[in-house]
Amino acid sequence: MAGRSIGRYTEGMATTIKVSEETRDRIRSFGGSTHEETIIAALDALDADEFWAQADRARAWLDRQPEVRAELDAAAADWDAAIGAID
Repeated sequence: MAGRSIGRYTEGMATTIKVSEETRDRIRSFGGSTHEETIIAALDALDADEFWAQADRARAWLDRQPEVRAELDAAAADWDAAIGAID
């Protein structure tokens, strides 16, 4: 018999992740209503950190490419002029 759906879960189909007691206690210390809520919040923060780290790496690369930067700046200026002409 298939388990019944409960929210995002299916009854009887949980996954256990083995962590140390210290890690469990750290998760609990953040005060989320569930361990999963706390873990999701941590993963979301990690995703955001990685996004901005990638953006910083891209900016650093662009700063080392003056000819590419000049082309992008010219294209932005053209766009700004075209939008300004609409007003």
